[in-house]
Amino acid sequence: MAMQLGHGGMKLAEEISGLTQPTLRKARRELEKGPVDWEGQRARRPGGGRKRLEQAHPGILDDLQKLVEDETAGDPSSADQWVNRSSRKLATAMKKLGYDVSHVSVIRLLKKMD
Repeated sequence: MAMQLGHGGMKLAEEISGLTQPTLRKARRELEKGPVDWEGQRARRPGGGRKRLEQAHPGILDDLQKLVEDETAGDPSSADQWVNRSSRKLATAMKKLGYDVSHVSVIRLLKKMD
Protein backbone atom coordinates (compact mmCIF):
# COMPACT_ATOMS: atom_id res chain seq x y z
CA MET A 1 0.00 0.00 0.00
CA ALA A 2 2.80 2.41 0.92
CA MET A 3 4.54 1.76 -2.40
CA GLN A 4 1.33 2.46 -4.35
CA LEU A 5 0.68 5.75 -2.53
CA GLY A 6 4.13 7.12 -3.34
CA HIS A 7 5.33 10.15 -1.36
CA GLY A 8 3.99 10.01 2.20
CA GLY A 9 2.84 6.43 1.81
CA MET A 10 5.33 5.06 4.33
CA LYS A 11 4.19 7.56 6.97
CA LEU A 12 0.55 6.66 6.37
CA ALA A 13 1.34 2.93 6.49
CA GLU A 14 3.18 3.50 9.78
CA GLU A 15 0.16 5.24 11.30
CA ILE A 16 -2.32 2.64 10.07
CA SER A 17 -0.31 -0.49 10.91
CA GLY A 18 1.49 0.66 14.04
CA LEU A 19 4.77 -0.66 12.60
CA THR A 20 7.94 1.39 12.77
CA GLN A 21 9.63 3.00 9.76
CA PRO A 22 12.65 0.62 9.86
CA THR A 23 10.31 -2.39 9.89
CA LEU A 24 8.35 -1.02 6.95
CA ARG A 25 11.55 -0.26 5.03
CA LYS A 26 12.78 -3.81 5.57
CA ALA A 27 9.43 -5.19 4.38
CA ARG A 28 9.57 -2.96 1.32
CA ARG A 29 13.08 -4.20 0.43
CA GLU A 30 11.90 -7.81 0.79
CA LEU A 31 8.91 -7.15 -1.47
CA GLU A 32 11.10 -5.48 -4.08
CA LYS A 33 13.31 -8.61 -4.24
CA GLY A 34 10.33 -10.61 -5.45
CA PRO A 35 8.50 -13.67 -4.16
CA VAL A 36 10.22 -15.85 -1.58
CA ASP A 37 10.15 -19.64 -1.65
CA TRP A 38 9.60 -20.51 2.03
CA GLU A 39 9.62 -24.26 1.43
CA GLY A 40 12.37 -25.87 3.48
CA GLN A 41 13.54 -22.63 5.11
CA ARG A 42 13.92 -22.46 8.88
CA ALA A 43 14.35 -19.54 11.25
CA ARG A 44 17.30 -21.27 12.92
CA ARG A 45 19.38 -24.37 12.49
CA PRO A 46 18.01 -27.68 13.84
CA GLY A 47 18.82 -28.01 17.51
CA GLY A 48 19.18 -24.27 17.90
CA GLY A 49 17.73 -22.28 20.75
CA ARG A 50 17.73 -22.74 24.49
CA LYS A 51 17.42 -26.28 25.78
CA ARG A 52 14.41 -27.21 27.92
CA LEU A 53 14.94 -27.41 31.66
CA GLU A 54 14.33 -31.16 31.55
CA GLN A 55 17.25 -31.57 29.13
CA ALA A 56 19.61 -29.26 30.99
CA HIS A 57 18.69 -30.76 34.40
CA PRO A 58 17.57 -34.38 33.97
CA GLY A 59 16.55 -34.76 37.65
CA ILE A 60 14.33 -31.68 37.82
CA LEU A 61 11.05 -33.56 37.33
CA ASP A 62 11.92 -36.04 40.09
CA ASP A 63 12.82 -33.23 42.49
CA LEU A 64 9.61 -31.35 41.69
CA GLN A 65 7.63 -34.57 42.18
CA LYS A 66 9.17 -34.94 45.66
CA LEU A 67 8.21 -31.35 46.51
CA VAL A 68 4.56 -31.75 45.50
CA GLU A 69 4.11 -35.31 46.75
CA ASP A 70 2.44 -34.27 50.03
CA GLU A 71 0.88 -31.16 48.49
CA THR A 72 -1.17 -32.89 45.79
CA ALA A 73 -4.94 -33.22 46.06
CA GLY A 74 -7.58 -34.30 43.61
CA ASP A 75 -11.16 -35.13 42.84
CA PRO A 76 -11.77 -38.87 43.40
CA SER A 77 -14.56 -38.98 40.84
CA SER A 78 -12.37 -37.59 38.04
CA ALA A 79 -8.73 -37.45 37.04
CA ASP A 80 -8.41 -33.80 38.12
CA GLN A 81 -5.48 -33.07 40.39
CA TRP A 82 -4.01 -29.90 41.82
CA VAL A 83 -1.18 -28.75 44.04
CA ASN A 84 -1.96 -26.88 47.26
CA ARG A 85 1.20 -24.76 46.98
CA SER A 86 1.48 -21.79 44.64
CA SER A 87 3.76 -21.97 41.65
CA ARG A 88 5.79 -19.06 43.06
CA LYS A 89 6.39 -20.89 46.34
CA LEU A 90 7.34 -24.03 44.42
CA ALA A 91 9.78 -21.99 42.31
CA THR A 92 11.36 -20.62 45.49
CA ALA A 93 11.70 -24.16 46.86
CA MET A 94 13.24 -25.31 43.58
CA LYS A 95 15.77 -22.46 43.77
CA LYS A 96 16.80 -23.73 47.22
CA LEU A 97 17.48 -27.09 45.56
CA GLY A 98 19.77 -25.37 43.05
CA TYR A 99 17.43 -24.92 40.06
CA ASP A 100 17.04 -21.45 38.59
CA VAL A 101 13.39 -21.70 37.50
CA SER A 102 10.51 -19.25 37.27
CA HIS A 103 6.96 -19.86 38.41
CA VAL A 104 5.94 -20.10 34.74
CA SER A 105 8.44 -22.94 34.23
CA VAL A 106 7.08 -24.68 37.34
CA ILE A 107 3.56 -24.52 35.88
CA ARG A 108 4.81 -25.99 32.59
CA LEU A 109 6.63 -28.78 34.41
CA LEU A 110 3.57 -29.58 36.53
CA LYS A 111 1.42 -29.83 33.40
CA LYS A 112 3.98 -32.16 31.89
CA MET A 113 3.74 -34.34 35.02
CA ASP A 114 -0.09 -34.33 34.77
